[in-house]
Amino acid sequence: MNTFSTDTLLFSKWTKESQHELTERYYLVVSCQRDAQGKLARVVMQDINTLLEQEMDWHELEDPASWHMGWN
Repeated sequence: MNTFSTDTLLFSKWTKESQHELTERYYLVVSCQRDAQGKLARVVMQDINTLLEQEMDWHELEDPASWHMGWN
């Protein structure tokens, strides 16, 4: 499991672990959406090459088979 602080997630760098999508692989967290209690609910990830954005549940980033921190 990837461990990180949800307070420092904004503008963090992530690499998507996928054998099929080599062009859309490196992402930046560009927005963090919080619920009424202030807890993180969703993040918006932006591909650094295409600038396409995708909204997702932040818990998906905890899966090391799908994501890892940094651009490696």
